[in-house]
Formats: sequence, structure tokens, C-alpha cells
Amino acid sequence: MSNRTSKMLVVLSAVVLLLSGLGLYVMFDKQGYGKLEDRKVVTYNVKDYIETKAMVFNDYNDVYGSINVSKVNIKNISNDDVKDFITKEEELISYIDAYYEEMAADDSYIPVNTVNSNIKAQINGSILSVFYELDFFLDQNIFENNIKKYVITLNIDLANEEVLNNDYLLKKYDYSKEYLSEKIFEEDVLISNNQVVIDRNTNITLTKSDIESQKKDYVDRIVREFDNIIEMYIENNSLVIVYDKKELNNIFFDNDYIPEIKIRYLK
Repeated sequence: MSNRTSKMLVVLSAVVLLLSGLGLYVMFDKQGYGKLEDRKVVTYNVKDYIETKAMVFNDYNDVYGSINVSKVNIKNISNDDVKDFITKEEELISYIDAYYEEMAADDSYIPVNTVNSNIKAQINGSILSVFYELDFFLDQNIFENNIKKYVITLNIDLANEEVLNNDYLLKKYDYSKEYLSEKIFEEDVLISNNQVVIDRNTNITLTKSDIESQKKDYVDRIVREFDNIIEMYIENNSLVIVYDKKELNNIFFDNDYIPEIKIRYLK
């Protein structure tokens, strides 16, 4: 092999190694590995960030037939970044005691009340998403609306330790509040032909045609209330929206709705 050929092979090898290194840098950067000094290494094991711990409640047996509730403990993430979620979680769990205090049980009371939690957590890309639901099924002889359901979510970019809001997630998945609000209106606000509802503001009875004629106003109100009633998280790299149909319809109607958690997977 001539000297010239040898030099060309050395140069070619150096170029290939340089391009390979650049390719690996770009790949790791997109996955959340150190684009900037303030980015942190992201692991893809949920257990590195989320720990569920079953809670023990003593002295509640005279009212609750069962309490199957776990708490989400968040690790390796700055407390300041997740304090809002932690505060909301603590508030939900405190409802167990609040409802207990409302039910003064005597020795003859049969404890029929139950409370259960449902927790889901995934890492998609570099985004950790947490879904936390707390469901109460209370004594209908004591509570007129005896079913209580509560949901909170957390979405955090692990590479930057940045909590992501609805606007970020909608932009990431190419959706708008207007588009989703129209779908929500059609699926969970618009009533059927044989139904009537009472307008919350005017106390006027409304039919399906009455509501359809004011569709734009209804959709606009959902858009305005969107961040107050809609929770979001990511599951299997799909955006999921969550809302309570009762809370949604209470914006418009003065009817006695039962809490019903709606989970919509967006394609």
C-alpha cells in the first residue's frame, strides 16, 4: 500500500469516527443526555423517580369498609418542581379524614364506605407522566352525591426538570384547545333528543336543539375553563386528556350529575 493511500485511509477513518461521534452526541442529546450543562442524565426506569407506598389508616374501621390507598413518592427530582403535585395529592388524601368526620358512626353502623387509589406512571422520551386517581364510594344514606372521584396528573421533562403545562403538551402533539373543546362538547355536553337540562344561570329548561343552537358559546366557555377542568398525561406516547363529566356539565347546567371520570386517548 502506497504512502498516499495509507494517508487517505487514515483521513477517511478520522472523518468516519468524527461523524459517528457527532451522530451519537445528537442521539443522546435528543434523549435528554446533557445537551447543556444544566441538563441531567435521564434514566428510563420509572422506579428511579416514582415510588408508590401503601398507606395505613388506623381507627377508621367503624366507618370505612375498606381503604386501599397508596401515595406517590417522587425521587431524584427537585421538590420545588413537583411541590404543586405533592400538595394536591396530600389534599386528596386528607379527604379520607374529612369524610370520616362527616359520618358519626354509632355501634350499630355497618361500615359500607370505601376509598381506592389508582396510580399510573410512564416515561415517554424524557417526559415522566404520573396519573393519580382517588375514588370514594360513600354511604348513600348519608351523602346525596355519594360517589366522589378526583384526578391529578404530573408531566415533567426529566432532562430539564421542568414541569410541563397543558399548552406545552397540546403543542407537542399538535392539538388546540378549540378543537378539543368542540369534541368534548359533542361527546359530553350535548344531550340526546329525549333529555332536558336546566340552565345554571337562567333556570330555563333546555333541549338538545337549544344547546346546539348555542354551540359556539358552549365551546368558548370550555376553552376558557380548559385548564381548570382538564388534566393531561402521556401514555404509550399518546396524549391523554382526563376530566370529570360532572365538573364539566356543572359549568352549564343545574342538574344532579354523578361524578364520571372521562379518559380520552388522542390519536
